[in-house]
Amino acid sequence: MMTSELEAIRAWFAYLAEARRGYLEAFSKLPVAELSRDRGASFPTLLDIFGHSQGALYFWMTGCARFAFPPQEPDTSRPPSLADVRKDENYIQTQIRRVMAELTEEDLARVVHRKAGEGSPHECDIPVREVLWHLVEEELQHRGELNALLWQIDVDAPVYDWVHWAHQVGRIQHPAPK
Repeated sequence: MMTSELEAIRAWFAYLAEARRGYLEAFSKLPVAELSRDRGASFPTLLDIFGHSQGALYFWMTGCARFAFPPQEPDTSRPPSLADVRKDENYIQTQIRRVMAELTEEDLARVVHRKAGEGSPHECDIPVREVLWHLVEEELQHRGELNALLWQIDVDAPVYDWVHWAHQVGRIQHPAPK
């Protein structure tokens, strides 16, 4: 079954959203002290790492969207709580679903401009397709990091692989019996 690149991107973002729910569920079973403990990772806490991924999704999706969506207004006077992260996740996933629904094959060639200083030492124009695949890579990178940190505290990480998800949603079929 051949699919277009746009269909593949939409599927990957649906899969990532489902996997992210697994992390929020795992986090909800942890004491606040575990969620807020500095682990010396790419970002200090489990919630900070997850929040960083949310920030990347938000930043890049605003550039990919053909519509404006309002910025999030986080309370930066305190570390994020699980409730804050859940609220942000609902908002971001709502915007991503809209971007994915409105995205066309032609949009994949459009460019997103990134100014110097916004996570990069240089200014550049990046095609939407490359931004979206970058977000998949970013998500997988930080998911692996979260898995390792959860395993260090003897917590089963919510490993949810693509093939398992694709079978569940009917994207991949079992072969016909011989």
